[in-house]
Amino acid sequence: MPEGWLLVMSGSFRVRVNIPYHFPFDPVLMKNIHDIDRIEVPRAMDTMPAVPPDCLNAERGFQTDQRWHRFAFAILPPPFGNRKLLDVGCGGGGVAAHGAGLGWHVTGVDISMKNVEGMRRRGFDAEMVDLNGDFPFEPGLFSCVTFIEVAEHLVRAEHAFQEISRVLTPEGKVLFTTPNNASYRRRLKALKGRAPDDEGYHFRFWVKEQLERKWEEAGLRLIAAASYGYLPFVDTLTLHKTRTGKRQVFPIGKRWESLFADRFVWLLSKTP
Repeated sequence: MPEGWLLVMSGSFRVRVNIPYHFPFDPVLMKNIHDIDRIEVPRAMDTMPAVPPDCLNAERGFQTDQRWHRFAFAILPPPFGNRKLLDVGCGGGGVAAHGAGLGWHVTGVDISMKNVEGMRRRGFDAEMVDLNGDFPFEPGLFSCVTFIEVAEHLVRAEHAFQEISRVLTPEGKVLFTTPNNASYRRRLKALKGRAPDDEGYHFRFWVKEQLERKWEEAGLRLIAAASYGYLPFVDTLTLHKTRTGKRQVFPIGKRWESLFADRFVWLLSKTP
């Protein structure tokens, strides 16, 4: 089989793979994939590393203009402690570049060797890591971890939460973002019988109560938020989307976060 294993949950991707992928489902056969005539997933495999390495490069590339970047950077703390920051799911290095600009000493980990090589070319330390498995770092090594738009792509995200907690210093902080799958927009889609837009490359669909509980089980608690979302009818009433082609986003307070936040943007701290 050319270049390795892959599981693709949607026919919309054209991806090239270089490493094994494992998932606990029966064999899957798909076609119309770039450079691969047939894809097979063996029954014996029982873990899935992360999203296929190249299919999200456009989304996770070297860019800082994503909306979640803007809101996340607002609560990224300045360097403290040993000034070491781990960017989990570093992509092409957009978050790493911003952190380094603040004075953090950044290390990146990613499932894609292409992204790791890109990070290294830009002068960052980076390792190719299966984010569903153990991280190759000693306990208490980093004062800060950024975990931006990654948890939805992992099967064993709870293990990643535990590993993030393990590699943090006692006073460590985590900057975390992920889509809110209980937002009113997604609820309306479900009522209309429509599948989520991100079906096929999101493996976990998080809601607020569940996330808070999982992080608490890992020894971290929410201390600040900059979540954002879209408010009903605002674009229609203001003609903003008609004029700009984009929807307006607004910061969403904690009280309304579960219903109106499109993305959770959280800062977490180790539990005393």
